[in-house]
Amino acid sequence: MKRKLAMLLTLLLITSLAACDTAKNPYEGANSMQLIPDAQFSTGFVVKSQKDHKNKDKVVDLGVFPYDKDKASARWSIAQWDSGPCLWENRKTDMPDNVLTNGTDKKVEIKKGQVSLYLDSSGYYQGNPAIQGDYWPHLLIEQGSFAYKKLSNEEKIFYHADSEAMVLEFDIRLTEYEKTEIKGDWVRAAQLLMYFYVRSGKGDFLWFGLQLFDNRSDNTEHYIGYDGGKADASGAMIYSIGSRHVYKNSKRTLWKNKSPHPSNEWIHVKINILPYIEDAFNKGKEDGYFKAEDISELYIDGMNYGFETIGTFKHSADIKNLSLTSYRYD
Repeated sequence: MKRKLAMLLTLLLITSLAACDTAKNPYEGANSMQLIPDAQFSTGFVVKSQKDHKNKDKVVDLGVFPYDKDKASARWSIAQWDSGPCLWENRKTDMPDNVLTNGTDKKVEIKKGQVSLYLDSSGYYQGNPAIQGDYWPHLLIEQGSFAYKKLSNEEKIFYHADSEAMVLEFDIRLTEYEKTEIKGDWVRAAQLLMYFYVRSGKGDFLWFGLQLFDNRSDNTEHYIGYDGGKADASGAMIYSIGSRHVYKNSKRTLWKNKSPHPSNEWIHVKINILPYIEDAFNKGKEDGYFKAEDISELYIDGMNYGFETIGTFKHSADIKNLSLTSYRYD
């Protein structure tokens, strides 16, 4: 009897452990691929100029950061749209090699697998109010493309939206936040966002995003619309996952006690983004937006992350351990 009981307990333990393994990896047996090139931020950043709004929003490359990196191999770029004094032309030369700053309103700091962004939008507003239709100060890191077209067919399929799952993971923290209210401000919105570029072979483009921080609300809902309301808007469809869904499996958001909460504490984010891409596709089809007939035609090719702000704010954030893993059974 004791022997049978011991065997039964052993069997139950094995079954329990197997269930735990499945819970840890619900895509057991699937093939997988990490999709973001240079997720460790090791190849360098091409620093872009601000947009020349008098010359069709022309942008030029100013230099490469860190300074020992080669432009040809740098996978990332730094965008500083409408953000005041230029980050590159006004850069301080007495800083550590992993820090790029103009010493006043912008700073980018690189560590292994980690990027820190600091933006003080007063450099753009100069004490003036943020008015309707004005440009939004940005400080972003970006990959305009993941070089999808250069991949093998065996690799390309992992980038397509008919995969079993696409699991996005990273650690994030808001390290500084300060709002200055200027009389006459139309709106005061400090946002930390991540966007992936979803395309099709038929010319479709979707801004597919995640709302990581918004000073106006701790639990934002999805935003679905079309890029407009500013002079350089693209008109493309935007689908942005609300923060209440982004942080659903996290211990907390970047708020605490009903207010934005700067902290040195890292918050882990893990989310399967494919159900939301499918929702975006279905809603876009209802609007007659997509030329693609099936979701399998959509693929991810590019991304950006950083601050997009209207109004006067000082804010900084760190991100590390970034990955986007696609799972397929075919």
